[in-house]
Amino acid sequence: MFAHKSRIADLYRRHFNELVAFLSRRVATRELAADLVQELFMRLLAREGSLAAVAHERGFLYSSARHLAVEAQRSPRWRSAEADPPVDVGGAEAPSAESRYADQQAVDRLLAVIANLPPRCREAFILHKYEDLSYAEIGARLRISVSSVEKHMMRALDACRAQIESQDQDGNARP
Repeated sequence: MFAHKSRIADLYRRHFNELVAFLSRRVATRELAADLVQELFMRLLAREGSLAAVAHERGFLYSSARHLAVEAQRSPRWRSAEADPPVDVGGAEAPSAESRYADQQAVDRLLAVIANLPPRCREAFILHKYEDLSYAEIGARLRISVSSVEKHMMRALDACRAQIESQDQDGNARP
């Protein structure tokens, strides 16, 4: 289990930017491309052993990313995100490199929290948050009760909330 999470985290660090660049040429916005790459890694985390028989990880990632791009073009879920008009923020400046770095660090910490959840809890969380399944649909897919799904979701949300609350005003994690 730890080896799976570690392997996914390593792949994420090594290939995230190049996969975003790759998908940016296939979808409408760079933001959507980044969302799709995040989705790819969340799906890999949820399916322990998904890379067990993969000989060429990089090729697998590119192939999976390409499939997600096709899904994004067909799915109303992704099309609605793609079609959202840009929001005018009243001439606000683009975020600084430091701000973007701090934001990415916060996202990485939350991904680590999600990756460290127990497998069923992590899977229920990902199915709800990233595949938009209802608790009843998750229960049916995982063959557990809706009450169990609710407990898994509370645990996952509590873990994410604790991570967010552990950050100080500057966005740095407390020891």
